Order: sequence, then C-alpha cells, then structure tokens
Amino acid sequence: MTKFLYLHGFASSPDSNKARAFKQKFSDLSVPLEIASLDGGDFRNLTLSSQMNIVNQYLDQFPDDHFAVIGSSMGGYLAALAANLRPEIKAIYLMAPGFNFLQRWKTKWKEGDENNPPCAKEIKVFHYGVNEWTILNSGIFDDAEKWGKASLTRELPTRIVHGIHDDTVPIEVSRQHISRLKSGSLVELDSDHGLLSHIQWIVDDCADFFFNKRDWLTV
Repeated sequence: MTKFLYLHGFASSPDSNKARAFKQKFSDLSVPLEIASLDGGDFRNLTLSSQMNIVNQYLDQFPDDHFAVIGSSMGGYLAALAANLRPEIKAIYLMAPGFNFLQRWKTKWKEGDENNPPCAKEIKVFHYGVNEWTILNSGIFDDAEKWGKASLTRELPTRIVHGIHDDTVPIEVSRQHISRLKSGSLVELDSDHGLLSHIQWIVDDCADFFFNKRDWLTV
C-alpha cells in the first residue's frame, strides 16, 4: 500500500495554506494524507536531523508500505534527503525545495540583520505557524553541514514546481537539481516562493503526478 506524507516548510506548520489545500484535495479524492509537524514542539532546537527523525519515525511505523512524499521549501529538501536514504519512498513532489538552505541561512547568520547581530547564538525568526517572532538555536547550521554533503542523486519519480519570482529560494537551485536527474521534471510558474497564486493548479498537478498511470503506486 502507498501512504502519502506532506512536509511543511521552515517556520511553518501543518495548518499552512498549502498544507490545508493539499489536505482538502486528498480528502476530495478519498485518500488519506499525513501532514507531519516537523518541529516536534521544540522550534528553538530545530535541526535538519530532528526533522529527519520525525520523518523516519513515521516511515518506520509502516514497514510493509510504500510512500509518496510532498514537500514545501525546507520540507522539499527534507523529502529529497529522505528519499535518498529510504528506498520505500517511491515518488516525491517538491514545491520550491530549499536545497541551498545551509548556504542561504548561514550567509544571513554571519552577516546579521536588523533583528540579529552577526553570528548570534540564538536567532530571532518570524514563525508563520504561530504568527509571531520566535527563537532558533544557531546549532541548526552545524547540524546542516553533514546533510549538505548528501548527493541527492537517487533516481525516482520527481516533480518540482518553482516560482520564477522566488526571492527566497532562487529557481536556479531547482534547475540545477533537476538537470542531474533522468526521472525528474520541473515546472516553472509565474509566482513567488509561496506559490499560493497557483495553489489550485499545483494540487491538481500533484494528484495527476501521483495517481495517473504510475506503476510504482500500490493500493
């Protein structure tokens, strides 16, 4: 049997606009969709490893099943990392995946901004899931170093959608990633990082990608 898992973005939540749109689409199709809460109730100490632990714990509950994973931004990066390590993941659908997370955030961290001095041990981050400023431990960068060495070259059905006006994760990151795969496709949308201007098209495209004529799909 194939199970479907949604991974939300950084400083977001299972109640994000995109997550709710996907939940509704899968409900309309009478297909269960698990939406993981990736901070585990401890955003301050969030790392890629802590999020991967949550993903792995979910997968480990169902040793006889296959999985298809949807990921948004950092969640897209996590989906690709998980697929690289877990052969039971058979397909991934990624929205503006944050493959360059470490480079982008570590540069900002070193430079500082109006809310944070350079190289602050604790970083003020606006958390869209709770709609307020929260604190994040800078240890996330040390942890991300080891994940940054992953090649992400496993061949599996991969669909990426990315906005051409994305000023958070440049679309070139997705172009470079998809160019290395034989089994992937990239759709460039006239949208920004949030992709909400095209959300209905995206959820329909995801359903088409997962359910129409897919020989990896098990029921």
